[in-house]
Amino acid sequence: MGARARRAAAPAAGGEPPAVRVSGAALPFEAGSVRVDRARRARPGRMLWCAPVAARRPTALVVALALVWLALGWANVARGARHAGAGYRFWAFQHHCYSDVIALHGDRYLGGGRPLPYLEDRIEYPVLLGIALWLPSFVPGGPLAHFTVTYLFLSACLAAALLALARTPGAAPWWLGATPALVVYAGLNWDLLPIALLALAVLADASRRPGASGALAGLGVCAKLFPATFVPPSAAALALGGEAGLARFLAALAATLLVVNVPFAVAAPEAWSWFFRFNAGRGAENSIWEALRVPPGPLLEALSFGPLALATLLGALASGRAARAGDGGRAVRLAAAFSLVVWIATNKVYSPQYALYGFLAGALAAAPLTLFLALSAISVADFHLAFEVRARSWEPAFRDHFVEPGHVVRTLLWLLLAAWIGRELARTARRSGASGGAAG
Repeated sequence: MGARARRAAAPAAGGEPPAVRVSGAALPFEAGSVRVDRARRARPGRMLWCAPVAARRPTALVVALALVWLALGWANVARGARHAGAGYRFWAFQHHCYSDVIALHGDRYLGGGRPLPYLEDRIEYPVLLGIALWLPSFVPGGPLAHFTVTYLFLSACLAAALLALARTPGAAPWWLGATPALVVYAGLNWDLLPIALLALAVLADASRRPGASGALAGLGVCAKLFPATFVPPSAAALALGGEAGLARFLAALAATLLVVNVPFAVAAPEAWSWFFRFNAGRGAENSIWEALRVPPGPLLEALSFGPLALATLLGALASGRAARAGDGGRAVRLAAAFSLVVWIATNKVYSPQYALYGFLAGALAAAPLTLFLALSAISVADFHLAFEVRARSWEPAFRDHFVEPGHVVRTLLWLLLAAWIGRELARTARRSGASGGAAG
């Protein structure tokens, strides 16, 4: 029996949960959230972009709480703008209000210069983040104005991510919008930009818009590499799910990557490639491998890359299997979340704001509240430990007895979330396989 026929027979064979009416279509409920993975096949566009009133209310509460966290975060970090320049980093470490936005503005633009990113300025970030760093330098008002404009932009990115999650079936926006980790991480770096692009790519995939999904995923990769975790499971689901769209997804992805990167790669190859060379040469930093004293070399690279490669492979296989039975949408989200959490937990380098990617993964998977609370607590503590040890000039006793044990606890908690998501992914793949087999 073909994939479409199996999907048509799945309700009779598998026994779907009770259905309700949303936007004129019958949608099943599962675990308290609206599931539209199969129903959207019939009406792909309208259902996912329109949410019932009952679903908007909790989203509004999450957005309101996120605004509170953002306001507190701005007030904490903005006080450092008066100290922008050579002494900013140590002052910010001492006062636990450090931000790369202010630090890098002080390095590059404090005297009024605006070197063109990559053409005149070597930047250790992918192209879109380099541009996001540079554009606010045109705003008059100095470091405070630069930071405030950047922060407003990042706040808009968070809003876009939350709205996308609210329209994604089975997602839990509160995982990203309600965490107090936003207070310390929203303005630490530019990560809310790729997070928003990844959330929008997931929504486009759920809406059966493969071209838009591929383009948004490509933009996300051009901002940070983490959104690449979405590409393998989405491609596998499109390839094996009996649906057209794989060519559009891959073409849009490739075109976006080329259009954004090729001009800089051709005009300034050394500066453009610095991001890759810089990260390839780094040792274990702030990660579990630093706590375990793993030296730079092949072992560290294997320990860092191996878990990600395995998680990506398993996620793609599970997504392809689920897509054959018409449940590829949920599997793709779980697979992307699974790889994302494994990556940040086992990568050789860990920056504190990477926690935001973990909270996005928890939102995509609708993970339990207990994990959310534990990870929120350790993420806030991790921020303060990361900068207190720098304020103490890496005092050995504080590093050995507080900071590095914190790396271990943080890693174990993220791996616990990865294990929960992996179990849900395996269940989805098995359930979809059994449903397809019964229908066939």
